[in-house]
Amino acid sequence: MSGAYQTHSRHAYPKLRHVALPAGALVGVNVVLMYVVAATPLATLNNVLFSIPIVGLVVYGAALTVGDMIAERGLESGDMGTALLGTALLQGAYALFGGGVVGMLSPAARGVALGVALVVTLLMALGITAYVYARDKRFDHWSKWSLGAFVVGALLVLVGSFAPIVLVGGFLFIFLGFTLRLGYEIWYVRDSYDPNVPLVHALGIYVAFTGVFVHVLQIVVRMVADR
Repeated sequence: MSGAYQTHSRHAYPKLRHVALPAGALVGVNVVLMYVVAATPLATLNNVLFSIPIVGLVVYGAALTVGDMIAERGLESGDMGTALLGTALLQGAYALFGGGVVGMLSPAARGVALGVALVVTLLMALGITAYVYARDKRFDHWSKWSLGAFVVGALLVLVGSFAPIVLVGGFLFIFLGFTLRLGYEIWYVRDSYDPNVPLVHALGIYVAFTGVFVHVLQIVVRMVADR
């Protein structure tokens, strides 16, 4: 084991713990909100928006992007009202999307699907964390790769709106985009942690983790529904 890795392990893991707690709380609230939304008429919103896939992607993508920008700006400036507004927008967008996905299942199966998806996503996050911390290198390029994956995914969804066979490619690239973003956010905590704004780091982890989670949830729901 290299000295660089020992240094990262000794000094960076405590930073990650400080970030993981509030990020985990945000994820937990979102999972509960998804379960609640699934039992309401709001669960049908996905059917309306994704009747033309690119429309659903644009609506949710815009909500997440704007919510992230507002929340981060509020946290960096110390304006908690603005931060809460942005966070509420993020929570609402993910809750509506995830609730719509899990709403396709029976009430008894919804909790199981959410639980399985959460465990799988946690295992993925732990694997990415172990990889990032085991490598004495920068991962800032993962942010660029993530953006590239999102762009390719959006283009495939656009084409898939008229040729549905292409949609699976769009799903995979957007899934990859969130996964790479999660790795970048974990690396950012490792190498650029700012103790003055720990919630900014937590917000980044939350947004990326939940993005991976809702994609895993779609896979789990499809597997459960096929049984």
